[in-house]
Amino acid sequence: MFNYLHFTDQFGSYLYNDDFQAFLAKTFTDLSRYNILESDYIRSETLHIDLGFTNDDAVIDEDELIVLEPGQPIFSHLNIYPKQDIQYFLPFEISFTDTRNDVFQKAGNPTQTNHEVSPLLDKHFLIDHYKIGDLVLSIDYDPHDENINFIQIRDNNIVAHLKL
Repeated sequence: MFNYLHFTDQFGSYLYNDDFQAFLAKTFTDLSRYNILESDYIRSETLHIDLGFTNDDAVIDEDELIVLEPGQPIFSHLNIYPKQDIQYFLPFEISFTDTRNDVFQKAGNPTQTNHEVSPLLDKHFLIDHYKIGDLVLSIDYDPHDENINFIQIRDNNIVAHLKL
């Protein structure tokens, strides 16, 4: 069973802290390596989640793609993707089989909605955001059938560029 609270309790932990490393070792068997040049995430294919990190004090030479200062990555958000053999415990008892209307019935109206087309990516986006205390729940839908693509949960106090 995937319980989002098990992960959100860890928000604010430094990646290389011994306690957080113990949490990772106890929870995962297949995490990718953290590489700030490639992504802000480490991924578990088994659980279909991405653990996201905020790393404001890293210094990178963008031209040479060299990490000059590795910084202090802080666990601040996670993306959850559907997987058939995993039972999910998510906010508002949301399920990946829910449509957007089902989510509205369970969670009410979102705090904010982003419904737009990105000319750069030539892609249509439909994302509802819900503020739950210090957490933000963002649900990314397929804009055509309004089924859930993935869910992001983040600490609203840590992820400044996504602050709601």
